[in-house]
Amino acid sequence: MNETSEFQNRRLRCLVVDDEQPAQWVLSNFINQTASLELIACAYDGLEAVKVMKGNEIDLLFLDINLPGMGGLEMLNILEKQPMIIFTTAFSSYAINSFDYNVVDYLVKPISRELFDRAVKRAFDRVKPGEEVQEDEAQDKARIIEVNTGGDFEYVEAGKIMYIQSYGNYVKVFTTTRMILGTSTTHKMFSTLPKSLFLRVHKSYIVNKDFIGSYNNSGIMVDKEKLPIGISYRQSVISRLEMLKTIK
Repeated sequence: MNETSEFQNRRLRCLVVDDEQPAQWVLSNFINQTASLELIACAYDGLEAVKVMKGNEIDLLFLDINLPGMGGLEMLNILEKQPMIIFTTAFSSYAINSFDYNVVDYLVKPISRELFDRAVKRAFDRVKPGEEVQEDEAQDKARIIEVNTGGDFEYVEAGKIMYIQSYGNYVKVFTTTRMILGTSTTHKMFSTLPKSLFLRVHKSYIVNKDFIGSYNNSGIMVDKEKLPIGISYRQSVISRLEMLKTIK
């Protein structure tokens, strides 16, 4: 149980490098649904990735080897400091040489959620006990979230947001004191929220884990409201909630 708690209290900063947009989308979605990970950026080739890494500290690199221009292995050879690497490629023959680098795991496309989770767990197994990777949950709760209300802005602490609902071209942000109608989408809102607190449970709903009263396979109770869990989100949402339950 201590190992699980330690795993959950850390967040690794991730960079996805892949020239195929569908692959970027899958990995970005998996990362955004994982509380212990934070997506910093996506890059289409090695040169773009190097530029991102010059301005950002990256802990975990999801890297396709076969890239246009500067390839994945070529990029690794010029880095002064290598992050942990998870290779993601359609060509399993590359696996023989990939372990000359700081490789955590090797995933062959199409990547399943199960194999993704296994690879991420291996990455956390390499993090030294007690090492700080990202801000703690108290800081996340105090983070100020900006909500565009159409010509004006409202500001609310992340820890006071109970859930967010899609509402046509708007979002309803339900806080502990009021509802804010914002001119945004759940996708854009989720990208601004701390992943240690929030879960994307449906294409139309984002939930703060601290306000979840109960749940089952079909829905979550938040502030006496039953919110649906989307089929495509169900496995990751239930897995995370079960894990959170074990460490409370």
